[in-house]
Amino acid sequence: MAQAAFLPATTRDRRAAERIPTSLRGKVFPGAIDCVIAAFAKHGARLRFEGPAPAGDHFIVVVWSSGQAFEADPRWRGEGEIGVRFVASRDLRRPAPENMAEAQAMWRKRRPRLRRKAIVASPAIVRSTRRRSMRVGPPATP
Repeated sequence: MAQAAFLPATTRDRRAAERIPTSLRGKVFPGAIDCVIAAFAKHGARLRFEGPAPAGDHFIVVVWSSGQAFEADPRWRGEGEIGVRFVASRDLRRPAPENMAEAQAMWRKRRPRLRRKAIVASPAIVRSTRRRSMRVGPPATP
């Protein structure tokens, strides 16, 4: 990094926040287009697509594992990639505005929701039949 100080301003990385390489699964709305979030930063991301990248000046990017949604504007386009700047964010577990309704509905249906009572009643839960002894004092020595 010490060498970066000697580089001209045009070749230095001018990002305001650190870029973190990732391989997060995401979807771009409208259209629910699958993508990989290849790099993630506080203010934007680099999205990779298997097919053609979506066209448009504004879209919603959802990090599929967490349900975090971002309103995004494209900053640059490459072959199968788009660099986006985040305008706003929203957690899809909370009520979402109308423009995120499609993304929220699809994200909520991604897997069945299990309630605690259903999990406890499930035959997959193994209950112990042994009673634990309530021993008070030091352990017995042989």
